[in-house]
Amino acid sequence: MKKKFERGEIMVNTNRFMGYEKNEYGELIINPEEAQIVQRIFQMYLEGMGSFKIAAKLNEEGIQTVTGKRWHDTTVRGMLKNEKYKGDCILQKFYTPENMRGRTVRNNGEVQAYYIEENHPAIVSVEDWEKVQELMEKQKKKRKIGAGGVEKYKKRYPLSGMLICPHCGKTLRRKQVYNKRIEWWCSTYIQYGKATCKGIKISDEVASKKNITEKTVIEEVMIDGEKYYSYTSKTDYDRGIRNEPDAPATKNGSVLPRVNRPRRTAIKL
Repeated sequence: MKKKFERGEIMVNTNRFMGYEKNEYGELIINPEEAQIVQRIFQMYLEGMGSFKIAAKLNEEGIQTVTGKRWHDTTVRGMLKNEKYKGDCILQKFYTPENMRGRTVRNNGEVQAYYIEENHPAIVSVEDWEKVQELMEKQKKKRKIGAGGVEKYKKRYPLSGMLICPHCGKTLRRKQVYNKRIEWWCSTYIQYGKATCKGIKISDEVASKKNITEKTVIEEVMIDGEKYYSYTSKTDYDRGIRNEPDAPATKNGSVLPRVNRPRRTAIKL
């Protein structure tokens, strides 16, 4: 693999990469129909439209991603930052650590990366691509968002970026509702509605009492017609572990029974 990188041989899955396909020699060539969408995204951004609005516009028009799914702001931003659209290519942008077989992580200098200029036909000009990067950098500085992506909001609200929807995996967003009450709602539900994610919401008062200091998945549980919540760290949740809800106890100290009570599973590490 390393020898291929050193020779400048690239491996691109065009099934997940809009704008290009491969010819009989395995070389990247432009897919005219998809390229029009790519060019339009760059143009909309240069005209002042943000990634959220671009995604919403494409979804409204029924235009799907290269994998046939809905657009999200993260999808748009990923395309705008992709150097391949100006004809260049970074090799080994991601890599597989020796102790993490089957999983790739972003290369932050741990292994050698290679940059190839004019590797394939460009869909957008170098000038437009550079302008987009400058605009994105200005926006990031303006919003004071650092490498973590949510620094601005962490400073404003302790729970920002910490609460996770169990249905779509996105963070919950702070929202003022009736009578100026503050609640946390699934950001996917807010942006796209229940057709995309049925969502979850929890009052700020309830969530703030839990002293949450790490990313936590919030689940709603109905017991005898009453709503309760369970709180599981994202790390444990991804391992299949589920914490019990904050339900009232019976006289003998056990949790009241409920339908479809999630099982807490421990996995040997």
